[in-house]
Amino acid sequence: MGIRATDRRSMHRSSGIGALFCSTGIAAAILGLTRLAGAAEPDLAPSAPNLPGPDDSEDPRVDQLQQQVSDLSERLKQAEEERQKAKSPLTIHGYVDFGFFAPNGNHGVGFVEDVGNMQFPRYSNYSWTFLGDILATAVNSRGEVASLGTAPLVNRFDSVNSDGAPGFIANEVNLRLGYAVSDRIVLRTSLNFVPRSGRDFALGDFIDVDVAEMEYVATEDGNTSIFAGKILPVFGIEYKERKSDQRFGITPSLVQRYTSGPQLGVKVRSKLLQGWLILAGSVTNNSSGTEQFHFQSEIDKNSGKTLNGRLAVSVPVGSLLHYSDDRLELGGSGEYGAQDWAPDLSRPYQVFGGDVGKIWFIGADLQYLSTNFALKAQVIKGKAPGTSDGVAWQLNLHTSGYVEFNWQVVPQFGFMARVEQRDAFVGQGMERAYLTKERRYTGGVRYIFNPHMMVKAEYLHNQEYGGIAEFTNDIFTSSLVLAY
Repeated sequence: MGIRATDRRSMHRSSGIGALFCSTGIAAAILGLTRLAGAAEPDLAPSAPNLPGPDDSEDPRVDQLQQQVSDLSERLKQAEEERQKAKSPLTIHGYVDFGFFAPNGNHGVGFVEDVGNMQFPRYSNYSWTFLGDILATAVNSRGEVASLGTAPLVNRFDSVNSDGAPGFIANEVNLRLGYAVSDRIVLRTSLNFVPRSGRDFALGDFIDVDVAEMEYVATEDGNTSIFAGKILPVFGIEYKERKSDQRFGITPSLVQRYTSGPQLGVKVRSKLLQGWLILAGSVTNNSSGTEQFHFQSEIDKNSGKTLNGRLAVSVPVGSLLHYSDDRLELGGSGEYGAQDWAPDLSRPYQVFGGDVGKIWFIGADLQYLSTNFALKAQVIKGKAPGTSDGVAWQLNLHTSGYVEFNWQVVPQFGFMARVEQRDAFVGQGMERAYLTKERRYTGGVRYIFNPHMMVKAEYLHNQEYGGIAEFTNDIFTSSLVLAY
């Protein structure tokens, strides 16, 4: 749970006054003992015999002073306990994300149709073949694109749908609530209020509940926790900065759609060997894909569950070299289970879903975290068989990933750069084929006015490769984040 700035100032003042009071009391005690010792010792002349002084421990004034110090310490302890009890167990955080974006080319759509399979005749057995990346033209941290286009015989929820026009957008209003039920149990929720255009007398606005979890701190040292509910995933590293006020830049990577979706289930996370080893695992209904993509369903259509895990080694490089708090973390992640949207064929109620096709992902990640800069990288690959009727989509994700560099040059100004690639085939039965061989180069800046207000801007250059004819589908986007 976070601590508001005013709370921190109050804590600093309280701890400062307490420390001063305690220090003053201890100093007075020491001074008093010194005076008593001085009074008990006779004033000896050089020629006088060296006589022993009286036993100070029998002086009633010493006992009285020691009792006063003990009483003072007890009162300070009680005052601190009362202050802790008086602190509210409820925390409220969130932000408003307001932006402006401008598509450059192809009406803000990230793909084109391969008419007549002229570029890729090997996919001519599909009714339609599309080239590019449907989510490449992201305009905000939610990963929403400027436009999903008008693919034939499909009805998609196009939340932005700008048709290539530049414009302002209220990306989302986020509200995060936390409540400490006890010293070891915390409840958390995260709600997104998303203002969008309505039509035909209907409101376009919607609410997205993306976290609803309980955390139980299982150990005295606080290094092991158990989570239950709608929880954050454990795959990779990008899920840690899903929100606008957490992300250095604006847009997510091209592979974020596979790793950052909340999941329904239970999770255990632990730090061992003084934080050098990090272990996390979960059992969930759904994969860690985002809800807007094809490979996630919160409510299972089959009996199988998904197993998720991550192991990481986190090395305090700076502490070892005695110069900074720099940390290097290397991690590996895996995910395996019954594919979402694919129903059991015989309902055998097995752990992995009986006859349902299995979806899996495997990946590795790296982070070098310093005081004012960070280097982050992640690679991932995976596969899902889909179903012949197209209800569950087929996926063949070849090795894909990104490298990102963040540098806060001065406390107010920073910039970021990211290079990424996604190589994937996504199919729906024999109806639709999406072939993606996309490289994206993103550059961005941000300016922090104060802890509650920052402005960010990015330019995303999308580039096709691997036999796909390049087309213009770049995006400029910006964001004003007002956090509370």
